[in-house]
Amino acid sequence: MTALKRAAILAGVLFGTLPTLAPAPVRAAPPLQVDGVPGLDQRVLTRPLATLGTAPGSGTAGTALPTFTHFYVFERKPVAGRTWLRVGPNRSQAPTGWLAEDSTVPWRQAVALSFNQAPNRPPVLFFEQRPPLDALLADAQRGERVTQLVQGARAQTLPPNSGIIAMEPQPVADFRSSFYLLPILDAVDVQVPGVRRRGGTKLVRIASVSLPLPEERDEVSPSQALGEFKTGVVFVIDTTASMGRYIDRTRKTVRRMIERIRQSSIGDKVSFGLVGFRDALDGRAGEDYVTRVYHPLAERFDATAFQKAIDGMQESSVSNAGFVEDGMAGVQAAMQMESWPKFGGRFVVMITDAPVREAGDPRSSTRINPADMSASAGAPDKATAIVSILLKTPQGKEYHAQAESQFNQLSRFRPTDRRYVLTVPDGDLERFGDIIDRQADDIVQMSANAAHGQIAGGPAAAGASPPAAATPSPIIDAGRAMQLAWLGNRRNTRAPTVLEGWAADFDPADPMARQSFDINVLLTRNQLNELYQALDAISQASTRRLDAAGGSQSFFAQIRHVLATAQTDPTALQSLDPNFATRVPNPDEVRNLKDLVSGFVRHLPYQSTLLSHGQETLEALSDTQIHELLTGIRSKQQIYKSYFQDVDRWVQLNPAAGIEEAVYPVPISLMP
Repeated sequence: MTALKRAAILAGVLFGTLPTLAPAPVRAAPPLQVDGVPGLDQRVLTRPLATLGTAPGSGTAGTALPTFTHFYVFERKPVAGRTWLRVGPNRSQAPTGWLAEDSTVPWRQAVALSFNQAPNRPPVLFFEQRPPLDALLADAQRGERVTQLVQGARAQTLPPNSGIIAMEPQPVADFRSSFYLLPILDAVDVQVPGVRRRGGTKLVRIASVSLPLPEERDEVSPSQALGEFKTGVVFVIDTTASMGRYIDRTRKTVRRMIERIRQSSIGDKVSFGLVGFRDALDGRAGEDYVTRVYHPLAERFDATAFQKAIDGMQESSVSNAGFVEDGMAGVQAAMQMESWPKFGGRFVVMITDAPVREAGDPRSSTRINPADMSASAGAPDKATAIVSILLKTPQGKEYHAQAESQFNQLSRFRPTDRRYVLTVPDGDLERFGDIIDRQADDIVQMSANAAHGQIAGGPAAAGASPPAAATPSPIIDAGRAMQLAWLGNRRNTRAPTVLEGWAADFDPADPMARQSFDINVLLTRNQLNELYQALDAISQASTRRLDAAGGSQSFFAQIRHVLATAQTDPTALQSLDPNFATRVPNPDEVRNLKDLVSGFVRHLPYQSTLLSHGQETLEALSDTQIHELLTGIRSKQQIYKSYFQDVDRWVQLNPAAGIEEAVYPVPISLMP
């Protein structure tokens, strides 16, 4: 069931009716702006027992609202010592009623957090006020102190002055299957003794809410929940002329793996897909595809069909024009398979001896960079581990460093913050066989253990840490994080029921300050389109700057030219949907890249590196740096396009708002 369908059901539950056709909406004046910042609307979330009245000062009369229903603020009016807000669920339509301001919490930015799924991280502690949290961070023994507080919270023996009002559940619900909202209400930068983290450390004041599931589920035991866990694996294999013997060796592993599955009881718990990739065709004879899905991932695994598919996979009979391959196309084909939502465990295993074509390569069919593909694959609502097996053959020696750098970006799994890159020195066939056998064995063993109620890498007890290992298996390491997320979802473990509280956005017990939350920006379809168009303006300006002889025209002169053209020709900027009106900033007022976007981006608590560039910085960029900027922008544009089309993941924060107010959780790393 899609998020939008769930929202429709939720609307019927909350308001007692099924959705019906409504008359054409009445256009309204835009919402009030925050501190006069253009593009940053005043918005609120409702507190418990809030009611929507027909007039200000209506007291408790009116329609009762679920906690954290989202509204835009169109007017403020004092009545009898209280401030009342005229609100509506859709920024483009007329307000629908009045709320008492003290029955709401303000939500300045559309930033929401989700719990990071790292399996060995202590749970997040929520404090009612900042001072106890500040004192904890200043404690030289804060690691031991965090352990004591977590133990006290679990045993319900915390001292009265601890300041703690809630703790992250263990395991927490899977953000993919059980959407919950942790909106940031405030954020402050802090300095923590002994801690240095790129991007800094913050304390965040957040609220907590989770949307009801479309139907109730009974509480289940961990062993029963794990018994329902299914793993999907797609092999993505380079099928160019140099790969013949490795394809043959992979067949041997597959035959052995299938035989093990046939002899076990896990036939319905694991499934496999198969993708082959080569390079841009360029009209060369003998090259009949860039990617081919030899076998789709399906909920029910057909071992015979899969065996036949891999038996039919052959290396190309024609050598490529160069050594670099379009491996990103293979990964994209794997990620786009329709059956992924059926699986709690999600793996893509890539096997190649070459680097991949990135966004700036004119022969790239995806125009997506490895880091952006990884960020999209690792988003908390669809976390997929990409395991890269790099064959360091003598023929590709000059490309090894490039390939390894790319795969370290592609195979970073966000929940564990580890990079799953396995290298085969000299392309040694026996060593490759050992590696691919190990991955297959781990997949089968993990599935078999889950069927018997055993979690990957250790006991299934809540919060248990995995056993120490010098070189943890990618399958087991990522699989454990996936299974903990699955347990939280299947057992209906939700976000804390605290309304508001303070927490650190990092693990206070870790000297490296690993993140405790994944950060998501909830963008509406119109906002995502606006961001896409802003990137297109920068892309066009970058191209014009590179094409200008000797860089004679400044970067900002090019941007202003693009904007001036777009003011008279709306089609001058690419759009995700031609039905959206193009927002074009005044060219004369653009002094930095932030001026290209509305306040919803400029005032995020987590700032963008790209958009922080001012005119002086951009004018000083070399042609090489501008080319790198351009390729990164084009990569993100492709990701945005895929998000816009991914209708199953759009979520409505207010069932009465309409589809145009549905939001998409964009990871902060994929913001420009």
